[in-house]
Amino acid sequence: MAVIGKIRKHSVILLLIVAIALLAFILGDFIKPGNSGLKEFITIDKDKISYYDYMDKYNYYSGLLKENNAENIEYEANNYTYNEMVDSIVLSKQLIPLGISVTAEELNELMAGDNPHPDARRFFGGPDGKYDKQIAQGFLANMEQYDSAVVAAYLYWETAIEKQTLLNKYLNLLGKSYYLPKVFARKLHEETEMKAHVQLTHVPYTNDLVSDDKIKFTEDDIKLWYEKNLYRFPQDQEMRNIDYVIFEILPSEQDLQEIENDIRQKYDEFLASAEPKVYINSMIDSRYDSTFFKQNELPSHIDTLLINAPIGTLVEPFIEGDYWMFAKLLDVKNRPDSIHVNFIFVAKEGMQNAPRKEEESKLLIDSAFMALLAGQNFYEVANQFSDFKPDPQNDSARVWLADGSSEVFFDRSTAQSLFDTLYQHVPGTMTKYESQFGTWIFIVNHRTTIEKKIQVAIGKRIIDASTETFDNIESAANNFVNGTDNYEKFDKKVKDLNLNKRNFERLTAMAYTIPGITSNAREIIRWAFDEDTKKGTVSNVFHLDNIFVVATLKSIYPKGHMDLEQVRTFAETMVKRDKKAEK
Repeated sequence: MAVIGKIRKHSVILLLIVAIALLAFILGDFIKPGNSGLKEFITIDKDKISYYDYMDKYNYYSGLLKENNAENIEYEANNYTYNEMVDSIVLSKQLIPLGISVTAEELNELMAGDNPHPDARRFFGGPDGKYDKQIAQGFLANMEQYDSAVVAAYLYWETAIEKQTLLNKYLNLLGKSYYLPKVFARKLHEETEMKAHVQLTHVPYTNDLVSDDKIKFTEDDIKLWYEKNLYRFPQDQEMRNIDYVIFEILPSEQDLQEIENDIRQKYDEFLASAEPKVYINSMIDSRYDSTFFKQNELPSHIDTLLINAPIGTLVEPFIEGDYWMFAKLLDVKNRPDSIHVNFIFVAKEGMQNAPRKEEESKLLIDSAFMALLAGQNFYEVANQFSDFKPDPQNDSARVWLADGSSEVFFDRSTAQSLFDTLYQHVPGTMTKYESQFGTWIFIVNHRTTIEKKIQVAIGKRIIDASTETFDNIESAANNFVNGTDNYEKFDKKVKDLNLNKRNFERLTAMAYTIPGITSNAREIIRWAFDEDTKKGTVSNVFHLDNIFVVATLKSIYPKGHMDLEQVRTFAETMVKRDKKAEK
């Protein structure tokens, strides 16, 4: 089913949309191997979440994200696991006493009924994108036969929909229980109807009478205002103020020239090669992809030059993002995106726990094929001969196969080979297909629109720093650290070397990123909050992907109220305003 293939490819996008709506919270420090002995490390009221219960859910969500090639897997898995467990505990304390629940029948209706939840409607969209009740019910009845990534995506949405339904019921109950006493209603009405005639005059703070040069205040005025207004600045968690410098690992001019020379040499070798696919696989940064691509699915330069070109057309080396690339058009075909088929499968000896011999398998296939040719009902034949027993009410023996992806029962190689064979048959065709696992009988029911697609061999060479350049940049970072053991020396060295110093004033222990550092920033955050890191400490060199970083702990802001240093600019503005008001 094409829709299921698309769900597997794009379910990570849906996960991210939901994750953004949740409260950001990171527990990366708690799942490191050194903490595996913790048995209870989250407490919500009197309920405790054990390390092991937490890790069960964490492993589930991280596995789901890995299946979908997500980025920041640790962050997303921690974020969703924590929020789901906390939300479930808090919500259940309200729902259980009130008797609010979602029954199995109700959940089934929400997922695969006549009027399902909007998220379920999108999940079970047919080839045209519209909700298909037959697809939905067929999936639920035969879930164990589907790809694990598809099932995981479905279970995610089922849980989310059930939770949202419970919350909606609870909020509706609260909304309908609201009551406004008559006394309050009368008072509200009186205040609404009350009128007054008022005359005002206004002298703005920008008036020349109170210009900034006519206002004077001292440090004591600022401190006094801060102390009187301390209630304005609550701080519910400890924070750190860090300064840091980034040494980017970028290729030198010499590196760039050598990379260009290398890719052009490889392009010449590619031109001379009799096996372009093999040559592409011999390159360090390239792997041949046999997929047939539609227009706008390839890098724009390749797509523009090759989509309407004759077979054999070449694209000379060019830069796209972080890569040098070149390409050759290998084939052009008109192909659909997906095909819809009925299937019968008879396993070979030893597969699917089949006890039969090879001769028996062949006899079963031939008998099934002849019965179908004779016009016998497909489901009767499938139930009699197939090792996958279908359910006619749920169409469990009907699937969509997508071009370029594995579907349902097949690995990628088998699925693509199968698709390449079946898409050429017109709807209504019945054919056999032999695989290492057994023999299939397929009936082609439907094909999506036939479109031009191209198969391209693409050579790549990443544009990165050479080992020599890498070592030089690392040496520069280490030289910066040498002899820099406090904030004053850090600040002076930054100025002497004319480096770009960055600052992050409100760093929290559970943060995941730092401005300019989006990957592996947790290493710096853990350092900043380590009990051995004192105010003014300068870090060692951090190597984070394509950068080196040196940081210094400028200030520590304790839990309770913001320090005057944190709010000084605002405090000065307010003191100045008050002085103007007095004048």
